[in-house]
Amino acid sequence: MSDHPFAQFLRILGKGPKSRRSLTQDEAAEALQMILAGEVTDKQLGAFLLLMRANGESQDELIGFVKGLRDYLKLSQQASNVDLDWAAYAGKWRYPPYFLLSVKLLAENGYQILLHGDAGQFDNRSYVESFLEPLQIQQACSLSNANELLEQNRAVYLPLCCFAPQLREILHLKSEIGVRTVFNTAVKLLNPLNAKKSMQGIFHKGVEHLHHAASSVNGTERNLVFKGEGGEPEIRPDALSHLYFSSHKTDAESGFEDVLFNSITERQMRPKTWQKEDLFALWAGTQEDVYGQQSVVATTAAALMLMESIDQTAAVVRANEFWIKRSAGC
Repeated sequence: MSDHPFAQFLRILGKGPKSRRSLTQDEAAEALQMILAGEVTDKQLGAFLLLMRANGESQDELIGFVKGLRDYLKLSQQASNVDLDWAAYAGKWRYPPYFLLSVKLLAENGYQILLHGDAGQFDNRSYVESFLEPLQIQQACSLSNANELLEQNRAVYLPLCCFAPQLREILHLKSEIGVRTVFNTAVKLLNPLNAKKSMQGIFHKGVEHLHHAASSVNGTERNLVFKGEGGEPEIRPDALSHLYFSSHKTDAESGFEDVLFNSITERQMRPKTWQKEDLFALWAGTQEDVYGQQSVVATTAAALMLMESIDQTAAVVRANEFWIKRSAGC
């Protein structure tokens, strides 16, 4: 009996320490195509995900997966008018999703933003979808619908289940296999509407160069990744942060830059417990939360540094102006 066609990838990844190697870009893309087409068994998929996790994904593997996903989903290669692609997949648990108020601030000031994310991977986390209606952020049901909604709204949320349901199924295997997978990283870098700029938060340090490599094939001119609160793209305002910028306009202008983002406030008391309504009250000005307000300002400033190529000082000044002039209610 001949081996299953997918077994070749398991052999590459699963041989002994001296024989195994990472997949090439083409191999990663081919393996992905077989997975998404349902041409692998459950056992093979589980083994593949665990081997990828144990070995640690390489830059070529992540590039292959991002390219393969974009090809499979038939994402446009043409630049769009969307200013910022904002990935929101981690969910928040310790503090409210302050970054959503940053999205709202930027949208109020003329920036067009596509949020995309997922819900339900962890029972103890709060996800974007449950905050959208009070914040008046529209939810799309497809890629085309997201484009349509962005013509009338400056910020739109596109759930993963509406444009890549097969990928969502893989992400939700975490509860069975016990660990995150390479696709938790790849999904953040999809840039489904080909925004000019893209931004991701990470939980673990050390993967910024993976994001730099993969963002070279996701259609953006400039990418920003940083260690965000809870793994979401949210700046901790009372701590020093590293912002990792990647430029991909032309070969001559491509580059990677590590920019320090200094704290904008002294160490603040953070909420010990919180409810969804606390976020809306902060926006409305009916509840004081110094840490939360400064987090909104700092996260808005980081996004402005990405989109406008300005320094932190100028970006924080502008973000504070946005906050002061914001609409009073949701």
